[in-house]
Amino acid sequence: MFHIPICQHCGYKWGWIEAFFKMFTFKKKLRCLSCNSSQYVSKKSRKQLSLFIFISLLIVPLVSFVVPKGYVLSFEIVAYALVIILMPFLYKLSIKDEPMW
Repeated sequence: MFHIPICQHCGYKWGWIEAFFKMFTFKKKLRCLSCNSSQYVSKKSRKQLSLFIFISLLIVPLVSFVVPKGYVLSFEIVAYALVIILMPFLYKLSIKDEPMW
């Protein structure tokens, strides 16, 4: 499940920092730092990323079961940190832009 993104043109392995900063560009096309070719996040990776984000949204069930606010806040901070740290490992690159549907 967890892997480092690899360029589909030249085989360059992206580092965590590169993938992390590309995550915040909000662009469909990502450029390989080695060969400068266009890459896209694969359809499967986008689905995994969208589901992974919901981990941090577990605050609603915790609040509805009257869990103390300190525990909820601690849980949310840890969940957001884990999501940010692990998201770059969920990237898998594709040569073409695959539609979600």
